[in-house]
Amino acid sequence: MLDDRERDELRRIQRRLRDEDPGFTESFHSDARHLPRRAPDLSRRTYTVLLVISSTSCLIMMAAGSPFIALLFAGLAAWVWYARAHPYEDDQ
Repeated sequence: MLDDRERDELRRIQRRLRDEDPGFTESFHSDARHLPRRAPDLSRRTYTVLLVISSTSCLIMMAAGSPFIALLFAGLAAWVWYARAHPYEDDQ
């Protein structure tokens, strides 16, 4: 992912290319070359599902009288919550 500064620099380069050689930029098929602004984040959905399942399992285990297992599910829910809030981003 590009940060804001890199994205602005890329737009400046694209603008400069478009101004210097309009034929070059028009030679590309513009409708086929556009990438979506943001890809769907499947990992966030997965974390949300895991969070719901682990929280529900924690409540069920507490109701069933298994506090140790409920504590394990609560720990899993806390880890999923943290992982969902702080996604890993590749710097490459």
